[in-house]
Amino acid sequence: MRPDLDWEFWLDCHLSPIIAKWLKEETGYNFKSAYILNLYGLTDIEIYEKAKANSKIILISKDSDIPDLINRFGAPPKLINLKIGNAANKVIYNFILFNLDAALKKLVEENIHIVDLES
Repeated sequence: MRPDLDWEFWLDCHLSPIIAKWLKEETGYNFKSAYILNLYGLTDIEIYEKAKANSKIILISKDSDIPDLINRFGAPPKLINLKIGNAANKVIYNFILFNLDAALKKLVEENIHIVDLES
């Protein structure tokens, strides 16, 4: 079962905007890069607050501060926490794509707030 498509996926500043474009084209989900969202230069708490205000946001990040904010202040937003080292954009894209359905099942259907994806 595919979750409803009114969820937005926000890719953190540490991830290339091209990854959001590829994921949107492949899945049909609403992926947005930090560049499109004007998140560059904002603190982690400011990004968290913007996502929280939009309610149906799933952040995708490698930043260890984001899970701490969600654990401290609650969800939304929800988080796909990437635990992958530096890698080419295609490698990160494929890693997310391969794990996306399982992550969404946990986040949306099981109402878990943070899913760690480890390489």
